[in-house]
Amino acid sequence: MIDRQMGGEGFLTARVDHLINWARKNSLWPMPFGTACCAIEMMATLAGRFDLARFGSEAIRFSPRQSDLMIVSGRISLKMMPVLKKIYDQMPDPKWVISMGACASSGGVFNTYTLVQGVDQFLPVDIYIPGCPPRPEDLIDALMKIQKKIEHEHPTRDHSALAIA
Repeated sequence: MIDRQMGGEGFLTARVDHLINWARKNSLWPMPFGTACCAIEMMATLAGRFDLARFGSEAIRFSPRQSDLMIVSGRISLKMMPVLKKIYDQMPDPKWVISMGACASSGGVFNTYTLVQGVDQFLPVDIYIPGCPPRPEDLIDALMKIQKKIEHEHPTRDHSALAIA
């Protein structure tokens, strides 16, 4: 709220929760984990035609310590599962996960003993994107849903989110 009655200069007031959430939702740094055809669609989302940069998520980080949004796209084998879990554990809190495609969400058509039948068996998934492979517009929609979810969080009430080491 801007008040211009006090000397003409005015001042701005806002809740701390709103400022923190605004900064978080407009500066998501994705950690891509693409293993199959869904990864190609994820890469297309970063290209000029779809331009993920307009949502503040163009800073793709391949370091888990600099990321707060993991995008798992494609098949996950049993041998990859511990690696993916370790990458997730190295990401700082708060963090969010998008499961992109039928293979990442439910194993897809590959119902074999070597593949994990959904990353939600070992990671907390926030948004599922259906399809084989899903379109880049679907990833943009999922990112917008993550941003909506961040808007309604209460970071000042959750003391673990504000822990300073």
